[in-house]
Amino acid sequence: MTLESGAQIEIWADSYSDEGDHYLFGAYVRASVDEQRYVEVTSRSPASVENVLIVVARVPKDEVESVFGGSVDPDEETSEP
Repeated sequence: MTLESGAQIEIWADSYSDEGDHYLFGAYVRASVDEQRYVEVTSRSPASVENVLIVVARVPKDEVESVFGGSVDPDEETSEP
């Protein structure tokens, strides 16, 4: 993500969404019900209460110039032409 200041931030997440005046970044994790008390859970799997989507970052939209995604495979190397 590139901020209005020109700074770039790398956020590792499984998803992001436009939530009003923020971009919300989430990660799919397995967390016990007790562990879930310490994070913001936005979705649960119907198959297991321990499979959840949690918020890993919330960024004000007015601070963001652009959002772009990278490879979905962290082992995949990118190369410049």
